[in-house]
Amino acid sequence: MGEQHTDAYEVLDEEGHKTGKILDRDTVHKQELWHEVANVWIMNSQGEVLLQLRGPSMELAPNVWDVAIGTHVRPNEDPTFAAQRCLQTEFGLVVHPDKLKHLFNIRSSNPVGQGVVHRTVGHVFLLKQDVNISDIHVDPAKIVRLEWRSPEIVMAEIGSTETSASYFPRAGNYYAQLFDALAAETGLSRP
Repeated sequence: MGEQHTDAYEVLDEEGHKTGKILDRDTVHKQELWHEVANVWIMNSQGEVLLQLRGPSMELAPNVWDVAIGTHVRPNEDPTFAAQRCLQTEFGLVVHPDKLKHLFNIRSSNPVGQGVVHRTVGHVFLLKQDVNISDIHVDPAKIVRLEWRSPEIVMAEIGSTETSASYFPRAGNYYAQLFDALAAETGLSRP
């Protein structure tokens, strides 16, 4: 996830409901508390999805491929606005909320290295837009590279014991739900 650092996140309970408790970022992560994130999968007209290679200095899951845009949802922030904010701050893309299609929400405890679990309720969106990677200027400490890949290749690599570790570790059925949602959009068939 390309992260927009903020000072605090709203803590959620085990069921994903807001508790009203707002704690600093480090406490939320160190205590492995539930909190909200927004992911934006970008799909071009060829049906490929845009991936980012996370930088080696990223706190959570460095050096792996991940969703093009991801951010923590700030206290009292609408997840759609969080997605828009991150698209603009990370990629310089100004996107109307009508262009963001909400695909699904998912609760997951993602192992992100060194015994740490990142507990999130993810709001997953799709943006269908042709984006020229060479026009996007990213923070090289956060994002090493951007690349278009077909969802079939991504799913095959995530499903392979040899290549699955090169992707952001998402527990449960996040990737299966994502592939089903993308398949519904494009008519893909599961590999």
